[in-house]
Formats: sequence, C-alpha cells, structure tokens
Amino acid sequence: MEMLIKWLPAHCPAQEVTPSLVHGDFRIDNLIFDPHECRSKALLDWELSTLGHPLADLAYFCMCLRLPANGPIMGLQGANRAESGLPDEKEIVATYCELRGIPAIDGWSFYLAMSFFRLAAIVQGVKKRAMDGNASHANAHEVGAMADTLASMAVEVLEQQG
Repeated sequence: MEMLIKWLPAHCPAQEVTPSLVHGDFRIDNLIFDPHECRSKALLDWELSTLGHPLADLAYFCMCLRLPANGPIMGLQGANRAESGLPDEKEIVATYCELRGIPAIDGWSFYLAMSFFRLAAIVQGVKKRAMDGNASHANAHEVGAMADTLASMAVEVLEQQG
C-alpha cells in the first residue's frame, strides 16, 4: 500500500476529461439482466456514486475479471467466461472505447491498479471495524484479510505493464 500511495499520484495520466457520474461499485452483481435479451435492465447500489473520472467504473468492472473466484470478494479469475458469453478484458475495453468514440486508453494499467488500491483501502476499513467488533458483515475478518492480496494485485498490474 505504501508503494502505491507514492506511485499512483506520481503517475496519474495527464488527460483532459470532463468529470462524469461514477457509480463507484460498478460490477456484474450490481446489474439486473433482462431474462430474454442480452442487455441489462438496471444498475443497483448507488450509495458510492459521485462525480469522477469516467474510466473509474470501467476499471472497477474489469477488476472483477482478475479477482479470485473462491475468495470472500469473488471474481471471475479462472472462470470460462467465453462459455458464459462474457468477453475478456481487452474486448470490454475496446467495446467501451468504440461506443464512446475515443481512442485506446493510455495508461490503462494505472486505472486498473487504482481500482485494486481503492478496494484494498476499503477492505482495510472493513478489517479495522471487524477488529473493533463493530463490523456489519459476518465474514468481515475474511474480507479484511484480502487487503494485502488486493494491494499485491495492484502492484502486479503495474509490473505487467513493463
């Protein structure tokens, strides 16, 4: 976390973007899908919404593709997404860029690492509340234990970029 606290602000991509509405917890299990068509009908759980960078939700959504499938915060790592009709991360990002009419995203690894860092900070708070005995979830200790894993995943994203 200390490394990320120093690295992220020093490497924030310089882009002129208009802030937009950011959901803050944009993930598959906050979507309600149409049972008959390939589309979503609603997006739930808006309490973290704010104004922010439009790529924040995209990176947070893509983060779930890298999270372990068997942890207290479940993701789709190792799942056969093609069998389920789910695109991979590159396809999701390319489709997003195409639909928005923007070029490929410079600094994609920054946004993804920032999402892992943000979630690591959130679960660190969950861990502290569990230690203090006032956690709101029964599995708060297990969720809190993911802070190190999430921070390591952020660093791994940055190392993979070269």
